[in-house]
Amino acid sequence: MSAQSGIIPSKNLLLKFKEFINSQSSILIANITNESIQLIEIIEGSNNLSNDFIELKSKLSESIPRYIIIKSELNNNNKNDVAVSNLDNYYTFISYVPDYSSIKEKMLYASSKTSLIKHLGSEYFNNILFLNDIDEIDYNNYKNSIGNEIDNDLNSLSNREQELQNIKNAELNTLITSSTNSKRQLITHQNQFSFKFNENIKIDFDNNILYSFNINIDKEEIYLSNQQKISQPKDLLLKISSNFPQYNLIKFQDYEFFIYSCPSGSKVKERMIYASNKQAIINYLTKINNGNSNNVLKTFEIGDPIELELSEFEIQNNNNEIINNDKTNNNLKFNRPTRPGRRTR
Repeated sequence: MSAQSGIIPSKNLLLKFKEFINSQSSILIANITNESIQLIEIIEGSNNLSNDFIELKSKLSESIPRYIIIKSELNNNNKNDVAVSNLDNYYTFISYVPDYSSIKEKMLYASSKTSLIKHLGSEYFNNILFLNDIDEIDYNNYKNSIGNEIDNDLNSLSNREQELQNIKNAELNTLITSSTNSKRQLITHQNQFSFKFNENIKIDFDNNILYSFNINIDKEEIYLSNQQKISQPKDLLLKISSNFPQYNLIKFQDYEFFIYSCPSGSKVKERMIYASNKQAIINYLTKINNGNSNNVLKTFEIGDPIELELSEFEIQNNNNEIINNDKTNNNLKFNRPTRPGRRTR
């Protein structure tokens, strides 16, 4: 299935967003209607973003999704300061999709978010947040979520650029690649945990049970964050977190699938930590499963859950030859997108 819905922002929204950038307004609200993304309202700035959040919350529902764009307080407060003019493009994008939204709306907003950000200009957004409870629409929560990235220290942007470079390096170092004919590994990846694995975790590797693992950074521990029944592969689109990185293990028809998800709005620090531990957790899960990796049919690395290709979970009883060929591979490998014209193995 496609990760994109094909829904794009209206011309009016694109025009109003440009006006929003050059105005003293603080918050822009949009939604999906009539198969396009439309402007709902722009909240005029009151010189107090905390008060603007109160007004924003009053315009939202506990069951209706919205796209929200927050202009940094630095943008307006320092508009005439040449020294901080490079901060004029500081905005936070919020995908507000309440838990009480319909399944159709959840999938629609998830699959249209990337297109909206791209059309508006991804360079404008230093933060992308995912909120699913109206109580999270709060000024203090907003400040905590974006951390110190709006600090008045002018070095904050260069620090952020360095963090982005660090994550790229971390992901490169843990990239799982195919080996040569001589079985020599092309890239060395980390096989040991940076954090301890909670030894009280019990995994039965039962069919149709989704095991989700997360990292408690404060406790320096990898733990089982959720264990839930899954009736069919499409349920994964809603059961895998769209708010933060996660390791997932699911078993269908006696074949196991490992899914490492890292949503586009994940924090830089989280991305680095999860990327550096993903190979270690694969090794660990293989070990506790009696060292039998033959049951693992496929492993995936995705961004948002909507990017998961459900057709990969189709296993036909009369397709034993293909399944057996996959099972002879003793090393777990992530299936990365192939370049145009290149055939998958």
